[in-house]
Amino acid sequence: MRAPHNDKPISNPLEDRYGIDPFAKALATSIKKMTAPEGTVIALNGPWGSGKSSAVNLVLHHLNEAKSEEITVVSFACWWFRGEEQLTLAFFRELYAGLGASLGERFKNILPKIGARLLRAGAMIGPAIDLAGASGVGAVASGTMNWLSGLIQQDDTVEKLHAELSKVLADQKKRFLIVIDDIDRLAPDEALLIFRLVKSVGRLPNVVYLLVFDRLLAEAIVQERYPTEGPHYLEKIIQGGFDIPEPRREDLRQELLDQITEICGTPDSDGMIRFMNVFYDVVAPEIRTPRDLIRLTNSLAVTWPAVGNDVDRSDFIGLEVLRVLRPAIYRALRSNKERLTTTTNLSSRWTQEQRAHFDEALLPNAPETERDRLRHALMRIFPPLASVWSNVFYGDHSKDEWSRERRVCVGDHFDSYFRFTISADVLAKQEIDKLVAHASDDAVITAALREGLAVKRSNGGTKAALIMDELNLHANSVADNAVQPLLKTIFRLGDELDVKADEAKAFSIGNNHLRIHWLLRRLTLERFDLGQRSAIFMAACETAALGWLVDFASSAHEDYYPRAGKSPEQENQCLTTLADAEASRGVALSRIRKAAETDELCAHARLAYLLYRWRDFAKNDSVEVKKWTDELLARDEIVVQFARAFTSHGWSQSASDVVAQRTALANVGHLGGILDKDRFRARVEELAGRETLGSEEGTIIREFLDAWRRHDLNPHD
Repeated sequence: MRAPHNDKPISNPLEDRYGIDPFAKALATSIKKMTAPEGTVIALNGPWGSGKSSAVNLVLHHLNEAKSEEITVVSFACWWFRGEEQLTLAFFRELYAGLGASLGERFKNILPKIGARLLRAGAMIGPAIDLAGASGVGAVASGTMNWLSGLIQQDDTVEKLHAELSKVLADQKKRFLIVIDDIDRLAPDEALLIFRLVKSVGRLPNVVYLLVFDRLLAEAIVQERYPTEGPHYLEKIIQGGFDIPEPRREDLRQELLDQITEICGTPDSDGMIRFMNVFYDVVAPEIRTPRDLIRLTNSLAVTWPAVGNDVDRSDFIGLEVLRVLRPAIYRALRSNKERLTTTTNLSSRWTQEQRAHFDEALLPNAPETERDRLRHALMRIFPPLASVWSNVFYGDHSKDEWSRERRVCVGDHFDSYFRFTISADVLAKQEIDKLVAHASDDAVITAALREGLAVKRSNGGTKAALIMDELNLHANSVADNAVQPLLKTIFRLGDELDVKADEAKAFSIGNNHLRIHWLLRRLTLERFDLGQRSAIFMAACETAALGWLVDFASSAHEDYYPRAGKSPEQENQCLTTLADAEASRGVALSRIRKAAETDELCAHARLAYLLYRWRDFAKNDSVEVKKWTDELLARDEIVVQFARAFTSHGWSQSASDVVAQRTALANVGHLGGILDKDRFRARVEELAGRETLGSEEGTIIREFLDAWRRHDLNPHD
């Protein structure tokens, strides 16, 4: 197996696979044949990964190959230095070191003086600076303004010094090539400094500059700093600019095919057509530069050996290119197993709105101009998507074939393709295996979920949500006898897991209570009959957290008595038997009443939800809950808790605004069913007028009252 590439630029024409060398050789010839150059500035332009450093190395190779003593190369690795002062000093030191050996004693006093003058003009003086990089020459002590005495005479102007240096350079036959690579790796101000330094030193006889950078990036930096100059700023400095030649697409593809074959082997004759279809529709369009190729093949060299026997070669390579170069799409695919595998109803007819949902779910942030190609690419890997995007449908024989080929679109094989997504946002396989193996161990699951709540992910959510997602993904691997103890643990932790950080953002849906709903269905619906799973759930409800217990009881009851506009579930799809659904509501009602005897209910994060369910579970009788709330309205701190419970937040934006504004909303439309609305309003207004109310409590009350007043003006807003 080949070792991964280290992305090191090439330095020999024999290593050139993409046709850069002819360009580099021509440029080297031009530099050699320049007669009496005077500060000529040549630019090599190209985006990140296009091979700029390789081109520079090849230019230097051809200059060295000529064995000409007339050209001395001075290479300035500017990205080693940080800060304008360090860059300026390093620039002059490199010039001094590169030019000094050829120019003799006269030169030694001139270049440091120019550097000193420029530094002084730029007020970039720091402690213990040695302008020449040589002992005893140009040493500077901070804190004094006469540090140049003895080095610069009163009549030493930059112009005079520049003229003297020009004469020294003109009096000898040697020419100098000053190479400054990786300018675009610098911070914007540092990149601009390099251009200013080249411009300041200016046109010197027998000196050629070779500047290497991403021109589009450089022009953007200049445009930001010098809006009136724009591209003209660089044009005044650079006499000749050349774009790095793009690799011939055929060369890039052939090299990629060669390396994939070396790593992953060659498909058999039956699989070759599909392999090439995936290669040209999925892989090749994403490989635009040699660096893209190296990133992909390095990844395959690491991942393929571990999974090669478990996956289809074409699918795995297609997914790897997405993982490396389209990570947002890759994460979306990994999170949408049900949409992508043969569990999808392949005979469905999809509406335009449903297709749009697939676009948003599977192509996050993809530019509109690329969506058609990306849809086609995904259909190559996941044929079931053709029923969504192309009205092409597959029968059971296709499913059997995909299963035999161990394709990623088959649910049983899907997980094998995502073993190398180890990051802060993905559980390591060892963690998943441990959770599945110890699903019946209350201590292991409890520790994992509580520790997960303390770990923040890049999306702002917690690792606990990730654990729930992974348990859902691997639910079929949980042993039958582990299902009840696992659910009992999760039911007990339900309210701890109900954290805002794990609520879906924007137009997505989901929170940890929904994750529990998804998990319990995955664990039970396909392996236990109605009576068995009903018994499992009722056992788990015995120690369930209050909020989750109420949530589950509502869901179980709605299977049989859905809200208006919905049909009841078929009995074999219900969570519990009808008798247990009724019993679970009774258990939940008893728990609510018990919590109401203390401050547990008032302090609950889902207080508003629990109060409405109290009314529902008590046969829609508001008397009991209203009697309880009416008694508590006499307590100021409870009024504050009620105000908090009935406040939510949204985001609003007018047509003239460029940003959205967070807005408090008063959820008071149905308050009359659970408390005395007029008395509650009077108590809120009373507390809002008190100056003795604490700052936090005062903010809660006033925000809620303002939102209620807005609601009065526009009840439907």
